[in-house]
Amino acid sequence: MKNIRRSLFAKIFAAIAATAVLVVMVMALMVAAWMRDGFAQYLLRGELARFDDLTSSLAAAHRGSWAEFADNPQQWSDFLRMHTPRPGIDSGRPPPPPPDGPPPMTGKPPPFGAGGEDLRLDERLVLLDREGNQIAGNPKRMKVFDRRPICAQGDCADGELLGYLGMNAPVAAENASEAFFLRGQYLSLLLAALIAIATSAAAAYIIARQLLGPIRRLEAGAKTMAAGNYTARIRQDRTDELGQLIGHYNSLAATLEQTAKTEREWISNTSHELQTPLAVLRAQVEALQDGIRLPDGKTLTEMHAALMRLSRLVQDLKTLSYAREAELSANFSREDLSGIASVSAEAARSKLATQGIDLDLDLTARILIDCDGGQIGQVIDNLLENAGRYTDGPGQVRMRLRETGDYAVLSVDDTPPAPADADIGRLFDRFFRVEGSRSRASGGSGLGLSVCKAIVEAHGGTITAGHSALGGLKITIRLPKENGLQCRTS
Repeated sequence: MKNIRRSLFAKIFAAIAATAVLVVMVMALMVAAWMRDGFAQYLLRGELARFDDLTSSLAAAHRGSWAEFADNPQQWSDFLRMHTPRPGIDSGRPPPPPPDGPPPMTGKPPPFGAGGEDLRLDERLVLLDREGNQIAGNPKRMKVFDRRPICAQGDCADGELLGYLGMNAPVAAENASEAFFLRGQYLSLLLAALIAIATSAAAAYIIARQLLGPIRRLEAGAKTMAAGNYTARIRQDRTDELGQLIGHYNSLAATLEQTAKTEREWISNTSHELQTPLAVLRAQVEALQDGIRLPDGKTLTEMHAALMRLSRLVQDLKTLSYAREAELSANFSREDLSGIASVSAEAARSKLATQGIDLDLDLTARILIDCDGGQIGQVIDNLLENAGRYTDGPGQVRMRLRETGDYAVLSVDDTPPAPADADIGRLFDRFFRVEGSRSRASGGSGLGLSVCKAIVEAHGGTITAGHSALGGLKITIRLPKENGLQCRTS
């Protein structure tokens, strides 16, 4: 894993640093190219500005056009020789020696501007009309080219535009002064590029470490979680996407910790609840084996009661287990909820009466819903049994059924005692019992309301608990009349 971290660090660092180096190099090359052309353009413009006498002479020689220059190139060359400064004489700067020594004496005058290829003005100067069309001079255009206007009165602000005097940059290498200037600029640009690259590399190193730190913490946390320790949390000191990922990890760890705790409580409570009826059965069987008790009707009745309690507990555990795994089977059909509630009420009425509890029914005549009739009947049986178990006699249990829009609403109220406000939200937890009168003494396993919740939610409904207007507990169930859930079979 350490090699993976190093590899990831190297990849992040290389990606950021290489991008920065590439950008700096491209910018440096572009700036260098622009600087060379810009400096050449600047020199050319300064050189072109020295031809005031030439432009004035061209304006004076303009007689409707410069046709004589277009028809006779030699006349254009002679005109330039007469009206342009000569190196070393008119410019005050001695002409550079020719690269191959003085030209041979041929009896002909040297070409205009001889003394170096860059001084051949007759090959660099061109004459253009007011539309920019070529009249005289070299028709070739160099990469660096500039022109100045030729006006009738010398001042183009007031005079008529006659044409343009254009000029190409020298084709030979720059002189020593130009080379010195450009070399200094290139060195400065190279130094700036190196500083930028070094800064980018340092920034890439810092960014790579900043990104890798949270990833290492997540790696350590994942190892801890994989080992079964869900109590560890990762320090969250970021608000970006990695910080959100750390927050999700902490939430997952908290959920797994709570799930593990619930799992341990589930196993502990299940074994404890199973132990009670098994202990009763064991005591009865051992008493029969030792001859302490006889297999009479009373003994068999007690054993049957313990066995039935064990059977109900196992069935409840099976229902909750299927609901937890989203495999609770339900065979939906069109059923009359009012009829199901009436059957459950009549079955519980006699038992409630023996406890001094009256059962009050307020049911709508007929409400058809999509449901599993057996499971909904089990829910109503559990609610009535729960109400009878935790209601002091004399008391009252009231069951109501109403139709509200697309839902059927069934409620079961009872008289005191009522659970505390802090316990209302926990009534549907598995194996939860309210202290006091709602205790194990009444024989409940603490799974009845949990089973009700699992079945109701499997039907797409909701079940809630609250205080009753009668002074006790009120359980309310909302079931959709038309259920879009598909039938599931085990």
